[in-house]
Amino acid sequence: MAEGYTYFEYDKAGEVATITLNRPDKLNAFNLEMLFEFRRIVDDLRIDLGTRFVILTAKGRAFCAGIDVTEKAREDWYADPRQPNERLFQDSGQNLVRDFTNLHQITIAAINGACVGLGLGLVSVCDFRVMAEDAYYSIPETAIGIGYSVSCLYPLLALIGPAHARRMIMTCEPVSAQESQHIGLTHTVVPADELISASLELVEKLSTKGPTALRIVKRMINAATVHQMADLAAMEPELVQAFYNATGDINEGLSAYREKRPARFKFETD
Repeated sequence: MAEGYTYFEYDKAGEVATITLNRPDKLNAFNLEMLFEFRRIVDDLRIDLGTRFVILTAKGRAFCAGIDVTEKAREDWYADPRQPNERLFQDSGQNLVRDFTNLHQITIAAINGACVGLGLGLVSVCDFRVMAEDAYYSIPETAIGIGYSVSCLYPLLALIGPAHARRMIMTCEPVSAQESQHIGLTHTVVPADELISASLELVEKLSTKGPTALRIVKRMINAATVHQMADLAAMEPELVQAFYNATGDINEGLSAYREKRPARFKFETD
């Protein structure tokens, strides 16, 4: 096991690396340091020629609850000089999602529970998604007055198209493992206790294929789908910061979420 990580377990065995989100008491929601730890893992994999496959999974009852929106986490969000404002978070977050997308390894998400917001963004850029039958996806961002950003929207569109993406993002309705397989978001649904074994079976099947061929096909598919939206992604950090500053909806949305009351968002007529 690689040392030096607080919020991840990072193991390598043969040609397989396993990344395990390890903040189960917070449903594996990302705080600032967790983002930078994941950055270090991705940087390590980028130059690791001996690892051909990566399994991304999590500890606890949830896969990932997205970004940590507790009051303490939000207070710390811009306190670090590496991320002093929303634009720079969007920039660094986009870079992380893009570099994870572009890893030369074949990536497999083993989704053990609720997969929310940024969590869905990370599994959307994986090459394969294996999901426990009692898990689900959710994108709650518009319920707290924000959009689905950090380049998470584009791989989702590439997988399920605009109609299903609109429904998930605009209504915030959860999508079960079974429905996600039907709409093309998940490849395989298995009992929870078979999640890792099913992922390793997929690795075994892929390991017999030409490694160079797999890498080239992965890059070609990404180039033909998610990378086609790079121009919009380039504008996203500025647009998101301007939106947050102009409306204040994120502050109202988060307050309403914590106080368990309906949010009072601003309208153009206000």
